[in-house]
Amino acid sequence: MEVAMKKIMFLLSVIMLASQAHAALLTFDNIPGGSEQNRVDGMPVYEGFVFSSTLDWIDVEKSGWNFGAYSGDFALLNNYGGVGIVTQQNGDYFTFDGLWAKRWSTGKDSGGADSLFGTLQGYKDGVLAWSINTGLNGSYEYFGAQSGLIDELRLDFGNFFLVDNLALNHGTSTPVPEPAPLALLALGLAGIGLLRRRKSA
Repeated sequence: MEVAMKKIMFLLSVIMLASQAHAALLTFDNIPGGSEQNRVDGMPVYEGFVFSSTLDWIDVEKSGWNFGAYSGDFALLNNYGGVGIVTQQNGDYFTFDGLWAKRWSTGKDSGGADSLFGTLQGYKDGVLAWSINTGLNGSYEYFGAQSGLIDELRLDFGNFFLVDNLALNHGTSTPVPEPAPLALLALGLAGIGLLRRRKSA
């Protein structure tokens, strides 16, 4: 009976590890073929995500565009106005886990009243899944995670903004189980095992 219980616990551990999604924190400081000091250029596929042509990577610390990154030296720039779109390269669903954004062409941590307004939106199969109204100023503001799988993230903060530390989670076509239900399942199976052990004793 003890061997069977160990097998059950091992299988539960494997299931929990296999069900974890792959998180990506996009800092824009390690772009393949990019992230060069005192430069700006178009976004290639980065960490498995595709960026629309309105989005560039840029050095905002050690360059003439010294407007500040949230972390490191680089950020994502809405360089041509319009909506910036992020999708997963393989077309799968993903989750949005947060980002930092500020208005372009403002001094580092300059704050002030919000003066650039727009929305941050997630779409799934062409249907709006969630939307956040946004306002940006000269300091980075955090926009937190939203629930649900999406296949398109729309950055529409208004024209000319910076984004840093964009957190996305490579998802699948099925929702990722949350840790709490898995823990309850494990406790339930352990309880069943204990009851069976008591009955056989």
